Amino acid sequence: MTNMYKKERYSAVILAGGKSSRMKTNKAMLNLHGKSLLQIIVDQLTPFFEEILLISNDPDYYRQFGLPIYGDLFANRGPLAGIHAGLEHISGKGAFFIACDMPFFSPLLAGELLAELGQYQVVVPQKGRFLQPLHAAYRKDCLPFIEQTLYSERAKIISFFDLVQVKYYDMNQHPEYNWDRIFFNVNTPEEYRSALLLKEQG
Repeated sequence: MTNMYKKERYSAVILAGGKSSRMKTNKAMLNLHGKSLLQIIVDQLTPFFEEILLISNDPDYYRQFGLPIYGDLFANRGPLAGIHAGLEHISGKGAFFIACDMPFFSPLLAGELLAELGQYQVVVPQKGRFLQPLHAAYRKDCLPFIEQTLYSERAKIISFFDLVQVKYYDMNQHPEYNWDRIFFNVNTPEEYRSALLLKEQG
């Protein structure tokens, strides 16, 4: 698995651009039994990726992690602007993108998504009508289509999907994964307390 990531020169991009308005504090820095959410994600990515980028408009919060940090090139456009910034700065042809508040994500699943980038420009997990675009793989040649969308001020991530080749990774076809755990994200104090319990359970 490690060789596949590095052979294809795929990168990992962590999106830390949210305002944490419901948490009332920087959720990326919340402590989860001795480590911040962000450190947990970095530690899981490091064995598999030679290049890990962090996207944030507040770089001073994150210099301690020793990662390259880049801000949005399109202001106030939400997470799609973060994906754009990540693709602009990766050195390879594609990347796995992960939100900074998903400490239970699966590096194995990330590899499965990236493996499809040879044929598709976007690979995104799907369950019914629900998508997980902040735990997905994107190819660098999506950039012109993302820019077209950002210039039109259509802020949703999926707004450019009809312009590119998208693989919808059907979660229902993969019962081997604990989907509720993988896509658990920490947006509120209640979810933070739940995350502490999940972490204790291993």
